[in-house]
Amino acid sequence: MPIRTFTIEQLDAWDLPGAWADDSPEILHREQVETRRWVSVNELIFRAPDDGKTYQVFYEEGLTEMQEDTDPWNGDREVKATEVMQQPVTVMQWQPVKDTPAVA
Repeated sequence: MPIRTFTIEQLDAWDLPGAWADDSPEILHREQVETRRWVSVNELIFRAPDDGKTYQVFYEEGLTEMQEDTDPWNGDREVKATEVMQQPVTVMQWQPVKDTPAVA
């Protein structure tokens, strides 16, 4: 599994994790994956503008106005990102049983 290390300066220059600027990387997926007492943990999949590859990172976001200035990278100076690709996955789910005729 290929891992790439990004510096906080690189991510800041790309406006991540927000990515609201016009020249920000393409955001492919963003999902809240965990909730803690004061922060939510989010998964972010983006296409890096320098190599065109897609990467997965996790960041934190404050849940109240008292946590507005939460460091999304939790104080780390470098962020390890996993290179990812989208592919179909078969998932097993429990489904309700449909009514069937009674067996005599």
